[in-house]
Amino acid sequence: MGYTEVMTTVATAIPKVETPYTRFLTTLNAVLDHMNADEEVRAIFENPQHIHKKTVSLMRDNGSAEDYSAFRVQFNNARGPYKGGIRFHPEADLEEVKALSALMAIKTAVVDVPFGGAKGGIQCEPKGMSRKELEALSREYIRVMGDAIGPYTDCPAPDVNTNSMIMGWMRDEYETISGVFSPGVVTGKPIEYGGSQGRDAATARGGFFVLEEVLERAAIDPSEQRVAIQGFGNAGAAIAQFLHEKGYTIVALSDSRGGIYSREGIDPFKINKYKKKTGQVRGLYCEESVCDAGRMQADGIELISSKDIITCDCDILVPAALDNVITARNAGDIKAEFILELANGPTTPEADAILEKKGVRVIPDVLANAGGVTVSYFEWTQGRSGEQWTADRVDSELKRIILGAYREVRREARREGLSYRHAAFLLGIKRMLKTMRVRGWCNGSC
Repeated sequence: MGYTEVMTTVATAIPKVETPYTRFLTTLNAVLDHMNADEEVRAIFENPQHIHKKTVSLMRDNGSAEDYSAFRVQFNNARGPYKGGIRFHPEADLEEVKALSALMAIKTAVVDVPFGGAKGGIQCEPKGMSRKELEALSREYIRVMGDAIGPYTDCPAPDVNTNSMIMGWMRDEYETISGVFSPGVVTGKPIEYGGSQGRDAATARGGFFVLEEVLERAAIDPSEQRVAIQGFGNAGAAIAQFLHEKGYTIVALSDSRGGIYSREGIDPFKINKYKKKTGQVRGLYCEESVCDAGRMQADGIELISSKDIITCDCDILVPAALDNVITARNAGDIKAEFILELANGPTTPEADAILEKKGVRVIPDVLANAGGVTVSYFEWTQGRSGEQWTADRVDSELKRIILGAYREVRREARREGLSYRHAAFLLGIKRMLKTMRVRGWCNGSC
């Protein structure tokens, strides 16, 4: 089957308004220009293979009915089943989900696991929903998208505002509808229901391994590095704890409700304990809008915004929240020497150019946060074989794969004279094109 025969979307003119997808295309086209790619190759990567847009309906606990836009974008499956998370977020629109699906296709190729790229989302605010409502919404998503999803077709995973509990509901709903035991239909499930050891912390763990390698090659002592982390969710909290245990000084943390900064350092374990109780990073020091000035002074804590953390005084900046937070407006004010992108798409192409000129070393999302999809692959493999890996085996295999990918990206960057981001895109595109060629999806030019 030729590539053009599996396309279901009609190519349209690229919109002039900047969106997450046009930002992806800017980076993509820079790499394709470097490759001297022809029009056939460019056409392959300009649009997703499939776009599924549905409406999901939810009966709220108060008896009211609400409808939400839901998406599943399947970018490319040349190298294996579509793979990518599902996010519940008010800003999860089609352009964002398209961009994330494209990044997933690059990412899975960079770490060389046999998946393609996809992404999903429901445009909703889940934070005010009850457990019953979240379960109903999760199951409804599978009901409306069920024809596009399957263990050998498209395997969703957790993303922003989704977790193992939600993945468990989705697997159960799929199995109820299909009547088939399907441990591989989603990843990121509860351990008791086919999940993998190490999956919850995999994104952070992979980023930690890469950062450690980068600093070791630069002969930099971790104990001398001050770290700021924007986003104290699953990935942000986990990497804060990994770095703190290794001797790094965490100087700033933030979430959607604000942040804290301390030159003396912050204990992320203590902050995480109080965030679980209060729902905010500032929970140890503030109750609602009232803060304990004496306690803050004793601990050397200052309040900062989640935007100000990007330009705070630090050596390593870890954006671990949403996309488009490092832009042309603030890139020039960034003080960090290294940026580890645990979020997807946190840096715009314009900001990338500014950071490169400043000499800031950016470890891009398609490499830095690929630990999550790597361990998802382990989970998928365990589901197919019936094996259960130990935590040590998961950690060892993750380290082997993620550092192998880093070294490949590093070699590509040096050989081609590219930034790490462009080198990672180049590596991923080359691998995807090689597979398409042997499958007969494109003519000799690719």
